[in-house]
Amino acid sequence: MKILLSVLLFSGSTWAAKLSDYRPYSFEVLFTNPVCATYSYDSEQLTHSGKVLQNKPRNVYCKPSDEASSVSRRIAPQFRLIEWITAPDTKEIHAAYLSFSSKNVAQAFCQALRQGVKVTLVLDGGETGAAVNKDAESLRSCGNISVTYRGSTGGLGFAHNKILIITPADPSVRKIVFSSGNLTTGTSINHENWNFVTTASESYFAQVHRCVVDAMVESGESKATFSRQLDRCRSEIKAAPESDIKTFFVPTDGAAALAQVRSASESAREIEAISHRLSGVLLDVFASAAERGTKVKFVLDDDVFWAQTLRKDVGRNTRMEAFAISNRLIGVGVLVKYLETNQNIYQLQHNKFMIYTFGGAAGAVFTGAGNLTTSAFTKNFENFYYITIPEVVRAYDEQYDRYYDSMATGASEMPRDYVLP
Repeated sequence: MKILLSVLLFSGSTWAAKLSDYRPYSFEVLFTNPVCATYSYDSEQLTHSGKVLQNKPRNVYCKPSDEASSVSRRIAPQFRLIEWITAPDTKEIHAAYLSFSSKNVAQAFCQALRQGVKVTLVLDGGETGAAVNKDAESLRSCGNISVTYRGSTGGLGFAHNKILIITPADPSVRKIVFSSGNLTTGTSINHENWNFVTTASESYFAQVHRCVVDAMVESGESKATFSRQLDRCRSEIKAAPESDIKTFFVPTDGAAALAQVRSASESAREIEAISHRLSGVLLDVFASAAERGTKVKFVLDDDVFWAQTLRKDVGRNTRMEAFAISNRLIGVGVLVKYLETNQNIYQLQHNKFMIYTFGGAAGAVFTGAGNLTTSAFTKNFENFYYITIPEVVRAYDEQYDRYYDSMATGASEMPRDYVLP
């Protein structure tokens, strides 16, 4: 599923109330939706309801061999990412991600560097803050690249942002990418959401993203130094923040982001959510909504199901987290399904977004880099967005229906035994 809004006028709109008021404007939402083979079990398996299973769900459970067919499509996030990075008019790139390991994306960066593009890259430095990324470091031989490592110092958690900013030859234009995915299999066979926005360089949206990356590079040693620079930079932006896409950058805006989630959750008549991790205060927000009578649906990675069933940590999900979800969410009537991913290769259900349905036709999406955990709203570097652009909300809603109705598996239809093809 994708959505593309495009306007070809280039007139200025310094005081635009909405992102969609700026020229140029396009907002493309892409989901990985990997194209994967059907993987059969060595022997028949039974579901908890007693049905016979022959294989894992097609295009849900994937292996590395499926990457080529997944990323060759023009609607694949990796295809669009590489297209933007290597475009002939790309002059400068600023990016901040947790991790970087995609060989295809690395080749695109190398090509851009050899074309004279200047690249500034910020990555997570590991638990000690001193780790280096070999794929990023190898790009130094390709051209003018700066690599900075952040996180795990000065009260900070992970450097978990997912932002890419492209400055093209036309100084009035900026291209911004934000996503749930990293520059890894997050561009290909993980289940992810990617957003490609073209806007005017004078928009608040464009300028504030540059403020974030600059603050991470120049003052990202601690929460305090980062927040001071980010707030100073934001105060110098002349354009007003857009009303149809609100930005939140943790750790500075964590409380405001959580307040937005609470407010929307209290007002919505239905919440449709999907996340890789779910715990802490966010778990309470959704449980409270369900207890008030709000219809709440959730899609999670099946590692959560198996962590509870096997009573141990599975993949990137923990036993403690799984039991909390069972007791606090499922126990109060939240409807939960699972995407059956491939834990053997750490293929993830890595989407993080919530769709809020209010009265009438109104709706909103809350999405971004962070998981639905307390740390994501308090100490990590994260970027979150609250979006009310109708076409964008509709694109997320249509994709969610695809996940919940066609791709995800309910608990009664999950296999009885933990067996991977």
